[in-house]
Amino acid sequence: MKRRHFIRNTLAASVAALGGVAALQMYQQNQLDYSETENLGFLSKDDQVLLSVLIPVFTSGIPQQPSVAITIANIDKAIMLLPLRTQDELRQLLDGLSNSFGRLILAQVWVNWQAADVSQVNQFLDSIREHSIGLLQDAYVGLHKTILGAVYAEADAWPTIDYPGPPF
Repeated sequence: MKRRHFIRNTLAASVAALGGVAALQMYQQNQLDYSETENLGFLSKDDQVLLSVLIPVFTSGIPQQPSVAITIANIDKAIMLLPLRTQDELRQLLDGLSNSFGRLILAQVWVNWQAADVSQVNQFLDSIREHSIGLLQDAYVGLHKTILGAVYAEADAWPTIDYPGPPF
């Protein structure tokens, strides 16, 4: 086999493989169930799907599991109060994780977020929490604080942390 044929065949196989991955990701994206999502101020339907998967993982150690819908609504309200620069950074992070190619590159999760099992999500979160790139560590801390802050914004969660409530 000549080198030219080898290079051409390798390129053709690479293009075919990329096309297959792209088709799989488009199919996966079309399989998302948006029935639980609402129209919110900041969070898109894809963001809500992502958060509906991340919230139970982040709150797995809490005795009383919070309502995912209420937590997502609290996150949306909190983000709307943030400065525009911070909102832009969060938008980039959420878009990157909600996008099928971003999910592949950043999270190494081949299936859509709703089809991912808890071990895949935990592995993704562990990898960005301990990543050598500080920006990914910051992304983990931001997600962690945002989600847990939204959980503990509800009065029902206060007894789990022995918070008596705000002073009157």
